[in-house]
Amino acid sequence: MKKRKIIISSIISLIILILIILIVFTKLQNQYETIINLTNEEKIEDFEYLWSKLNSSYPFWNEVSESGINKNDVYGDYKKKIKKTNTDIEFMKAIGDFLQEFKGYGHLLALDGYMYSFYDNTFTLAKARLDDEEEKEMEPWYEVLYNPKSIQTYSLLDSSHEGFRSTKGLKEEYKEQDSNITTKKKEKNDENLKFDIIDEGKTAYIEIKSFRFENIETDRLISQKFFEMIREYPNLIIDIRENSGGSDKYWQELIVSPNLSEAKTSKRYYLIRQSNLTNPFLQAKFDYDSILPIETLPNFDNMNKENLSLFSHYVIDEKTIYPTKNSNGFNGKIWLLTSPKVYSSSENFAMFCKNTDFATLVGKPTGGDGGAADPILFSLPNSGLIIRFSMFYGLNSDGTGNEANGTIPDITIDDGEDALERTLLEINR
Repeated sequence: MKKRKIIISSIISLIILILIILIVFTKLQNQYETIINLTNEEKIEDFEYLWSKLNSSYPFWNEVSESGINKNDVYGDYKKKIKKTNTDIEFMKAIGDFLQEFKGYGHLLALDGYMYSFYDNTFTLAKARLDDEEEKEMEPWYEVLYNPKSIQTYSLLDSSHEGFRSTKGLKEEYKEQDSNITTKKKEKNDENLKFDIIDEGKTAYIEIKSFRFENIETDRLISQKFFEMIREYPNLIIDIRENSGGSDKYWQELIVSPNLSEAKTSKRYYLIRQSNLTNPFLQAKFDYDSILPIETLPNFDNMNKENLSLFSHYVIDEKTIYPTKNSNGFNGKIWLLTSPKVYSSSENFAMFCKNTDFATLVGKPTGGDGGAADPILFSLPNSGLIIRFSMFYGLNSDGTGNEANGTIPDITIDDGEDALERTLLEINR
């Protein structure tokens, strides 16, 4: 009996010790994750502000609905979750999860510390390279990214780690580990181009993994030398199947312009929801007279006219690219390999190729969301958390939405078929 009492007493003591440890751990966790001391009222205010901006300006609700997602149900569920968050980091994670419910249509995302750092580095690099007119166009983006509240908030978030994590209480070994991971990713990204001569004197190949802005100058010279070397080949295969985007300047300056014999123009239509949020970004890219009422939109063969009720205006973006002066670029036929991973600026490249016959597309339909500008940014009033999404709803030439349907290749491959192998079959016919 005495032994039994000792065992029971030991178990009770252990339970009490565990509870004490849990309480202490929770208090420490709350202390580390409370970085700007948001009240519950401020969290709800931020959430309602986010919801109102999405309802007035986000252009991809039709795609969300067609995916079987009820946006109002998601809103209701997450409002309850927001109310239950105990710390600032919990709140930020909940906002990020809320936006992920909408499948990321149109680049929809809450910037974590890692993404904020990426934007900061890219914008800093761009400022040094853009001309005055281009820099002026970017002012609405700069104003959001560098507003004082957001600067303060993101200074307290770990920028070496994807996801929301406070720098308070972060152990040095974790910082070191994340820094090593980031370095490895950077080293891996340095090998952005892969070249091959598939058939000597006949078929050359280049794979481009990313169109990231920071790769432009490092890739410019080596790509130029390759194009000059294969100038007289009849076929060039450009592989962007793993390329999810970056900057339009990359493909315009490094791929298209050096390999043109005459100027080519691509014309595209974009639907927009004009609002207080979208207006500064819209007016930075287009003159007032170019912003046209939706009622004057031309008829397209496959447009779902019921979806037009979401939009107020549209713009026409004509992109003309001119040959590089004294260029000794490639003269033959260009083949472009595509896949669903092609997105954003790589999507813009695919659409340009199809609209202008710069290249013949082979592969699977692309991922979509080629836009006329970078996704817009706005910050939440209390937390300073920055949200992004594409404000331009791009149309394909038949009137279908580019985000939902992507670009259909000139030669669509079957399941199990390889785009490179199919291209070589076409070349050798």
